[in-house]
Amino acid sequence: MTTQNDGTAQPGTGSTEGNPPVTPPATPPTPPAGPTLEEAIADRDKWKALSRQNESNFNSTRTELQQLQAAQQSAIETARTEGRTSALGEVSQELVTAELRLQAATGGVELPDLKFLDLARFKGENERPDSDAVKSFIESLPKSSGSEFPHLAGAGHNRGGTDKFSSLDPNELADFISGGGFL
Repeated sequence: MTTQNDGTAQPGTGSTEGNPPVTPPATPPTPPAGPTLEEAIADRDKWKALSRQNESNFNSTRTELQQLQAAQQSAIETARTEGRTSALGEVSQELVTAELRLQAATGGVELPDLKFLDLARFKGENERPDSDAVKSFIESLPKSSGSEFPHLAGAGHNRGGTDKFSSLDPNELADFISGGGFL
């Protein structure tokens, strides 16, 4: 078989047309010398010191994070308490009014006009109605006669009248009223 040469050098053919020949190095490169014992100990101590510093940084950061989390929890609880107190402060007057009316109805007492009362004295520390203060106020009020009707003179069945009229028939009543007697 014959091959045609196109003018390029083939590796391993030894042709030098355009490329300089590659010569192997005279001496192999020498590997770098390893660190000495003192250098290795110094390097170890350096890394050990860095590791201790990182551990110290981690511990201080962890402590700081725990303090921030505790402060955040405390702030959340404070905000909840303030919100609850604020909401109760807004409706506390209505709660006191309802408590006063409830205990007055239960005790059979008529309340005075509430616009003349200091409702703040019936509130407890937590803005809720103080049941004991309301109860003592209700007990200090005079008892009303309740649902009893006042006695009227002549009230009842023909009380104080004559025996001439004893029927409640509408026709007889109309006759009695018109002429003073039955028709």
